[in-house]
Amino acid sequence: MKIKEWQGKSLSRKSNKKIFITSVIIVIVLAVVISLIGSSLISESSTNIDTSKNPRIIDWRHVHGVGLDPVDDSILYIATHGDFYQSISDAPPIKVDKIRADYMAFNAPPVPGIPLYASGHPSTGGNTGLIKSNDGGITWEHVSNVIEPPVDFHAMAISKQNPEMVIGFDSGARGLFKTIDAGQTWETLEPPEYVSALAISPDESELIFAGTENGIFKSVDSGKTWIHLDAYRGLFVYALAFDDKGKLFGSVKTFGIVQSDNFGESWKNMPNIDLTVTSIAPDSQHEEIYVGGFSSGGFQEVFKIPYDVTSYEMIGTNNGLK
Repeated sequence: MKIKEWQGKSLSRKSNKKIFITSVIIVIVLAVVISLIGSSLISESSTNIDTSKNPRIIDWRHVHGVGLDPVDDSILYIATHGDFYQSISDAPPIKVDKIRADYMAFNAPPVPGIPLYASGHPSTGGNTGLIKSNDGGITWEHVSNVIEPPVDFHAMAISKQNPEMVIGFDSGARGLFKTIDAGQTWETLEPPEYVSALAISPDESELIFAGTENGIFKSVDSGKTWIHLDAYRGLFVYALAFDDKGKLFGSVKTFGIVQSDNFGESWKNMPNIDLTVTSIAPDSQHEEIYVGGFSSGGFQEVFKIPYDVTSYEMIGTNNGLK
């Protein structure tokens, strides 16, 4: 073979190899670009909210608590897993908190001059202990860790008779804790079982009700001892709440929303709605309750319902997120 001929074939092989490598690189780059575009489209689609037809579609996660402002009952507070909202005069909820947090337990003030209380997880991780807000949930400040590491209350209640009395159950089952000086000092109580809901009588702070996965317990000595009520034994109790007139509302597995006018001696089952209610905020003046929970489709929703459940009005839902 001549030298020129050999050199030509050698150059040809090098050229083909270069073309092949270039083609592989182009294919890889294109694959990465397509993947990124696809991920972007999926991300955009999963977070986009179609509110053009329904402004009540809210980008929220689990609704953990609802409550009315004691000064202006047109203000409904909604505590969720990630953000804190206000609904004014039943309008679509608006996010108000400046720093995200998981509000696992929440109580609106039972009387004017008392802060909002909550507990859960800060955006940085861990537990918040007990926190409070004096500006409607816009900003929050630390009150107490209660124990170490800090508590994560999932069930909590405030006394109307003594607003400095707060009782809460730690989600880690480390105890039932009570303060009578707004969180400065705490007493450890023996819970009846794992507590999922708490309510304190508006007229008698010694009378406390606790919901569990085995029904409802009542204490007449401020949580020192407990009586297991006959009604709803063996059933999970999701929520408990008193109105200002002493009517006790509950949310019980299988039965839905229930109410008692005689401190748990007897109960009336309310008409069922398509919502597992996990939080209740009664409004005795207008004989309405605001409820938050999840529907059979798994959507997190908040409704306003009259005491007789003749109708219901949606406040917010995440049903409709694309």
